[in-house]
Amino acid sequence: MPEPKVQLHGPKARHPATVVGLVMAIASSVAPAIAFAQAPDTEGKPRRVVILNAADPYLPAFIALDGALRDAIRAGSGVPPELHAETLDMHRFPRLQLDHDVAALLRKKYDGLKVDVVVAAAPIALDFAWRHHADIWPGAAIVFHSVPAAMLDERSLDPRTIGIPVQLDFGPTLDLALSLRPATRRVAVVAGTADPDRRNLSLARATLERYAGRLDVEYLVGLTLAKTIAAVRALPSHSVVLYLTVYRDGAGVPLVPRDVLAQVAAASPAPVFGIFETYLGNGIAAGSIATYGAQGRRAGELVVRVLNGDDPSAIDIQEPATSACIADWRQIHRWGIDEGLLPADCEIRFKELTAWDRYRWQILAALALTLAQSGLIVGLVLSRRRLQATQTSLRDEFGRRTQAETTVSRLRSRLARFSKEHSLGTMATSISHEINQPLIAIQNYAQAAKRRLQSNVDDKPKLIELFEKIEGQAERAGAITQRVRSLVNRSDLQLQSVALGALLEEVIGIMEPEAENRRCRIQWEIAGDLPAVLADSLQVQLVLVNLLQNAMQSTNSGNEYEKGVSVDVRPVDEGEVQISVTDRGRGVPPDRTTEIFEPLYSGTSDGMGMGLSISRAIIDAHDGRLWYEPNAGGGAIFRFTLRTVGS
Repeated sequence: MPEPKVQLHGPKARHPATVVGLVMAIASSVAPAIAFAQAPDTEGKPRRVVILNAADPYLPAFIALDGALRDAIRAGSGVPPELHAETLDMHRFPRLQLDHDVAALLRKKYDGLKVDVVVAAAPIALDFAWRHHADIWPGAAIVFHSVPAAMLDERSLDPRTIGIPVQLDFGPTLDLALSLRPATRRVAVVAGTADPDRRNLSLARATLERYAGRLDVEYLVGLTLAKTIAAVRALPSHSVVLYLTVYRDGAGVPLVPRDVLAQVAAASPAPVFGIFETYLGNGIAAGSIATYGAQGRRAGELVVRVLNGDDPSAIDIQEPATSACIADWRQIHRWGIDEGLLPADCEIRFKELTAWDRYRWQILAALALTLAQSGLIVGLVLSRRRLQATQTSLRDEFGRRTQAETTVSRLRSRLARFSKEHSLGTMATSISHEINQPLIAIQNYAQAAKRRLQSNVDDKPKLIELFEKIEGQAERAGAITQRVRSLVNRSDLQLQSVALGALLEEVIGIMEPEAENRRCRIQWEIAGDLPAVLADSLQVQLVLVNLLQNAMQSTNSGNEYEKGVSVDVRPVDEGEVQISVTDRGRGVPPDRTTEIFEPLYSGTSDGMGMGLSISRAIIDAHDGRLWYEPNAGGGAIFRFTLRTVGS
């Protein structure tokens, strides 16, 4: 409904004692001016902004709007202006009884102070500023926010009045409520009796006229708070509640709308809907809502433009703040509403995260690992069965008849392939077993530490020892993983300066248990002082381990060979060092020397045929060479080169 006109001069219908008391109360609650700095204009005078609030400054809506407004002003001003805050609080208390006296108080307060911009929050503040700014803040531009766009047509604003209107439309919210609750037959509208309450009620009535004949509308207006709660509690379950604002109830008691909403929502047997952002989290299920942060920020940006010298008449009134669907996840689930009924772009707040929401990627990773392990196990079982079936078939076939040479060759090839699959399974089992040992140790140490912590025993040294053991086992598992990765991933090459003497000594130390088991001696010699090489020490160790294992297996193939392996390291030319591994085993057949570095070739019955192929790939990545030579005294020599540092 149109705002009642207030005369600045002439008789006022009020009780003097009441007015004096209200003026004193307002004067005591006026927020002090907040001066961030002496913010001079181009003439060296400080710039001032008055923020005029029509409501209680502690209302949640105003706090959100005012915070965004102030942040925008600070961010956009080179030197922040002085900010002054004034509170009319005329939403809850009769403004006709306060207007003249509040204006007189502010006129005295700002006498002699030049104000550049007056920010009017809500229609009552805009009307007050429009009526009195010439007397109280002469020459100041007016920037408003939180004023319904429909109300601007009722006012004749001068060109220096600009702002951000808000589109108060209850239609989208009611349509949303009906889409979420298709069985709705009744709408209960809850509103108060203050001026803003009546204004919002007028807008809601106009909207609800479109639903005549489809919905029963019940207006819970002009009641005391207790009767309002009782009426809400008696609503049938096929209802929805449209909550507007209750700044004052039917008994004239001033109230906070959000606090009233909490009581209404607690008593209602049906979901509550509304259009104001601060209602979210306090009882409404959803609504078509314009966020306060966006409104306050846009208004602050207009203030900055005026302070920076833009002509307000050239800025004009801006487009209204837009509304969008926002829902309270907790209320949606409280009323059993299907989330799928919400619009696709609806923002959902207060959602409680499930274990899937929190740990989705960890769960997927664990599932993928489990599936991979299961697939590997199934593959190994099938390979074993195929191998056994093939072996049985071969025995039966050879027992029944002698086939042509080509058939025998084909069957041997199939047997070799199945053997390699079996070796892959053996390798996977070995790696799993090796990693499982440090994991079991970590688990045991962690349980021991947990028991000590739960027993409240002050044994810090023992706990430190347990944690150090956990750390050591974790490093061991990581080293195992890195060693396996390095075998197949050349992109992990980490070149650095490496002393070959120390590296060779470490490798021979690793191989000593196997050498003793095979009763094989390893002799090594380094010719003179060697320069450091540029290498990935772990990968070069893997090459040496592979060559030494091959040499020891070769010397162990029969008693007629000398069971000894020698390693020789010497510079061969400027910029290169050569490492040789020599054995006196059975050597490599001449017709096989071109095949030994191919993948899946193996000279032993239990080998995978991957070692020499991977070793050559590692040395190639180091810009070196790996090759085979027959040993003149019987056996094999494998040599490879590495670049020296600086070459």
